[in-house]
Amino acid sequence: MNKKLLGEFISRFSVGDTWDMCIGNFWLSAHTIEFKEESKITAFLKENYNEFNYSVDKEDVSKSTIMAANLRKTIIQISLDKMKNLTIDFENGSTLKILTNTDVVDWQWCINLSGKDPYMDYEIACFWAGETKIKE
Repeated sequence: MNKKLLGEFISRFSVGDTWDMCIGNFWLSAHTIEFKEESKITAFLKENYNEFNYSVDKEDVSKSTIMAANLRKTIIQISLDKMKNLTIDFENGSTLKILTNTDVVDWQWCINLSGKDPYMDYEIACFWAGETKIKE
């Protein structure tokens, strides 16, 4: 995984049912992401941008703001914990966590060349918390 993403950067992203990030030649897709700065951005938007209060997926607005702020920032560290949560550190001190705690899905995150879900294509995939598969 380090060979695929370390030293690269997110050049574009999309959000819908999943988060999809183009990093170098690869796509990282995930169901649940988290940034430590989210609560600050959410509080600011609640107070300063009235339309935020009518958003359907408020958490995606805050996450998208931080994701956009991290575009083209070099990835300096990547780590996996015991549950296979993926942590990505950027050169500016921001940290993106790809979590494996989404209950209602049959995969958590994947890295591939196509941007498709891991049942169609994967280099590395986490289908369930604590379990990853690597393409041979």
